[in-house]
Amino acid sequence: MNFHLQLFIEHLNHVLFWVAALLLIWNVYMLVFNKGVPNIRTAPGVRRKIIEVLKKDAAAKGKHTYTIIDLGSGNGLLTREIAKALPHAKVIGLEVSPSALKWSEKLRDRAGLKNLEYKKADFFEYDMSKADAVVLFLNIYMMERIGKKLHQNTRKGTLITSNRFALGDGWQPAEVLEARTLYPFQKKVHIYYS
Repeated sequence: MNFHLQLFIEHLNHVLFWVAALLLIWNVYMLVFNKGVPNIRTAPGVRRKIIEVLKKDAAAKGKHTYTIIDLGSGNGLLTREIAKALPHAKVIGLEVSPSALKWSEKLRDRAGLKNLEYKKADFFEYDMSKADAVVLFLNIYMMERIGKKLHQNTRKGTLITSNRFALGDGWQPAEVLEARTLYPFQKKVHIYYS
């Protein structure tokens, strides 16, 4: 084999090793400090689809204040985009990770979003009965339990959007939307009404 090619392959293997190691360390950190829930960014196409659905629902309900709760808001990217797109809405991000919460608040303040607030709260304990809409992107292992919580704690007509995974506890989606995205595992948005 050509000496230069062999040297290039050795360097590439070295770089790939360190990238994999850093990803592993990051995932372990997120699992430990985010109570077992990794902070995974919602794909841009999915964010646009969710915002489109929220806008339609808000217009149909015609309420002066439309309240949206994001369960596990992570670094707040989705909530910031929702708050910008629906300035009349009250957007609440629930997050248990102190570091993610501080980061979210800092970016919210930098963006000047007055209709967005973050709360350090476990969404299984949070009262969602006043929400007009609930958005979520959680891991598959939580979907049965969160489905039960939403059955018990949302009022009739509440819009629920779930990125990637379907709700458990007998929920049947009103529709499943396909989002155009390069993220291979985030293409479906499940739409429900309580």
